[in-house]
Amino acid sequence: MLRLLIELLRILQLVVFIRVILTWVMPGRLPPAIKPVADRVDLVLRRFQVLIPMGPGYIDLGPMLFLLLIEVIMRVLYAMMWRGMF
Repeated sequence: MLRLLIELLRILQLVVFIRVILTWVMPGRLPPAIKPVADRVDLVLRRFQVLIPMGPGYIDLGPMLFLLLIEVIMRVLYAMMWRGMF
């Protein structure tokens, strides 16, 4: 059960990373096949949005904070798994 949760978190990391790359490569409108997944990821990332002024634009550190949170959760789950807690 714990291993499944860790794998789901790993998939979530990958999806968020792909979404961040797509915002750089394809700014603006997304293809219809990607849009539903991107919208759901954006809903989650909006809660972590931290904008830092950088010249004429802003840098959003939200995805990096979200990925860091997922990594911390995964490390705690790995430690629990190795100690035999679950």
